[in-house]
Amino acid sequence: MAAPAGADRGPGATGPVVALRPLGIGEVLDAAIKVYRSRARAMVVATAVVVAPAIVLQTLVQLSAGDPQALTETDAATGLPTVDARSVFVYLGGTFASTVILLVANNLALAGTTRISVGTYLGDETDWRGSLRFAAQRFWPLLGVLALSSAGLVLGFLLCIVPGIWLQGIWAVAVPALLVEDLGPIAALRRSAALVRGGFWRVLGAILLGSLLASLLQGVLTAPVLALQLTGTSFLVTSLLLGVVQLVGVALTTPYVAALTAVVYVDLRVRKEAFDLELLAGGVGVEPPESPDPPVGPTPAPSPVPPAGGWVPAPPPGGWGPPGGAAPGG
Repeated sequence: MAAPAGADRGPGATGPVVALRPLGIGEVLDAAIKVYRSRARAMVVATAVVVAPAIVLQTLVQLSAGDPQALTETDAATGLPTVDARSVFVYLGGTFASTVILLVANNLALAGTTRISVGTYLGDETDWRGSLRFAAQRFWPLLGVLALSSAGLVLGFLLCIVPGIWLQGIWAVAVPALLVEDLGPIAALRRSAALVRGGFWRVLGAILLGSLLASLLQGVLTAPVLALQLTGTSFLVTSLLLGVVQLVGVALTTPYVAALTAVVYVDLRVRKEAFDLELLAGGVGVEPPESPDPPVGPTPAPSPVPPAGGWVPAPPPGGWGPPGGAAPGG
């Protein structure tokens, strides 16, 4: 049973927050909100603990790099603007370094909150410390997914945008696949593509709508500080305010993005692999789904009983039983 709105269910609670059954886009968004609200405190703290040091470092780097408005000067003789190449190089280098640091921190926070979200969805919960320890143990594979997906998305958007949107859709659940199924970076991207196949538009729609909601909230928080810059407020003041606002925005939106991704991942496995029935058989505390829809295609081979903690590995290679219809073990 779901916890009361805004409550933070304790570690080890059993029973999913949302009934496990195939969900529509609206239901996915609603389920993500329920997961977020049930563990809001733990997810916000997990995000802030990781992201706050990165934002402080980013702010310090940007302050040391200097005010971007001071990169140009007016030549006294000609009256034309001139650019100090060294200052531009320092500023761009500082901006790039701080952006990379923040991306890595965001990815780690996303992994930690994804662990909380999936555990909450399946009725197996952990606190923010346990979630971050779990994410830290998978740091290098997570970094690999971040590097590969970022490179692919940048290249895709440079190639007329459409390839980038396609990659964003098929790689949408790479992080939960990596965490839940203990996969490597490339295997996680492939696993995500396999799960999304056949439901691309539904997945892309849910992810884009969720990302839009998160971006709107961050925009509302950031707009007043950006307006201050237009009034001539000092670079130091606006930089510090932007750092604070950025921390608040990331701490509030990252958990929702993680919850949304977790719900989409579980929904895909429910649809394609009868994941709800598998968990019920394994005794993870999942109630039978309402009006379950049979999975499309041949009946999947039974997966291993989930280990303690509820983290269920992917089905065996092939996923549809022995080749040629041979009996197992024969």
